[in-house]
Amino acid sequence: MLVVQGLNGQSERLTDYKGVRRKRRVNGDHSLSFYLLNTETLKHAYSLVDKRAKITDKYGDEYVIISLNKQGHYGKTVTAIHVFFDDLINDWQYDLRNGYTNFTQCLDFIFAGTGWKWVNQGAFAATRFENFGDDTRLALLQKALNWYGAEFSIDNKNKTVTFKNEIGRDVDVQFRYGHNLKTFEEENDMSNFATVIRGYGKKDEQEITVEYVSPMAKVYGRIHQKPVRDERYNSEATLLDRCKEDINDVPETRFKVSVTNLIENGLPMHQYEYGDYVYMLYEEADVKVKIRIIEIEDDPTDDTKSPTVELSTFKYLKSPEAIEAQFKQTQKQVQKLLDDGGNLNLSLKNLYMNTQTFADSTGMWYIDPNDPNRYVHIGAGGVDCHRGLFRAEREDGYATIIGGVLQHSFDIQGAWPPFTDVNVTVEGYWGATSASEYAVDCQFFTFDHKSRYLKVEIAQYASEGATSYMSVETGGGRFPITVLALSAST
Repeated sequence: MLVVQGLNGQSERLTDYKGVRRKRRVNGDHSLSFYLLNTETLKHAYSLVDKRAKITDKYGDEYVIISLNKQGHYGKTVTAIHVFFDDLINDWQYDLRNGYTNFTQCLDFIFAGTGWKWVNQGAFAATRFENFGDDTRLALLQKALNWYGAEFSIDNKNKTVTFKNEIGRDVDVQFRYGHNLKTFEEENDMSNFATVIRGYGKKDEQEITVEYVSPMAKVYGRIHQKPVRDERYNSEATLLDRCKEDINDVPETRFKVSVTNLIENGLPMHQYEYGDYVYMLYEEADVKVKIRIIEIEDDPTDDTKSPTVELSTFKYLKSPEAIEAQFKQTQKQVQKLLDDGGNLNLSLKNLYMNTQTFADSTGMWYIDPNDPNRYVHIGAGGVDCHRGLFRAEREDGYATIIGGVLQHSFDIQGAWPPFTDVNVTVEGYWGATSASEYAVDCQFFTFDHKSRYLKVEIAQYASEGATSYMSVETGGGRFPITVLALSAST
């Protein structure tokens, strides 16, 4: 059953539709599509099915029409998205949020004023935001899901969204890969696959090391994964458990099966939802792995029609576009390194030399591997250099700042007593002489000049018919004297 509500508020029940498909995906698409015939029995409701009209299915979920494709006067193809996505994509959060933000603060920021309520049933660590906002509510929600590692389900009747670390249930049903599990579309990814992982911890100020070798090594050999380095682990047993949890020793597989195939393998039709887990056997390695239902495409108007179910062993959900791009990469990527947006997360990666370089939502990080407090951060707020990690040169190559220290010093010091010749007298503030030869000293000043220019200001007086000189010189002592500037007044 489908019901349309037109823009004028009138609601009518629809008939004479075909090809109805409802798609629901974990943290993804919730949409409805069908073809509507223009028949005599439907003429009272046909015109109501138009842009931005609402379609309600028998489960109470509402969808907003965003696409119409009319084929003459015979009918039209309708595509609609769930009202939750429509509400959030058409609402803008103009404010910005910065600094550490917990999950509750983040969702309050996203959902404020939307008319939707939310419930948190997960455990999420606070994360740091920089200029989070000034975007659609849906775009902000997608970023939050990636940063916190959360998943959600929608209760349209109560306009409530529930967030968990992972939705779905574990179901104790087994599949034999390549035998009793029939597939008609399959994708495999071995770019993150590994069979060996090491862990490094610390106990009594001494480093401890463990190594876990997966049973899959018997088939594929020893393929190493990025090690676990965490000094909080002071027990070999707990460190080994962490390695077992982190290792990506299952080839990532995504494939679709018909629900009729599931029924043939002992799975009832209506007891499984998207997000649920079943089990798959890899007999060649005697390994049982979880495989997840990440998408269901069905007909909400006809329970007898077979849904299409997409199953995946991917530990971290990715969009189809991100998965396709990852398959095309030639180099092996570090597990959990990229998010769905293709950005580096905070997982450590040594890119070059002895500097650890990262990118996250705040900008670029360059961290000294020997001292985490020495780093450079470049983001929207500017350049932040810690513990002396800054050097600046002017055009001639002179370093005006080295290690965060300014090199523009100008320390001037005169001799005391004054360095004067015997024929120089002091008259008030003036040094005076009647000597006729050049290079009579009235005082000697020293300074360290590190700027580009030297500006000297001096007052000279000469009686009628006499001439006075002033020179700026460098050197002296063990070095020859060089005259840098000379002036005279008469």
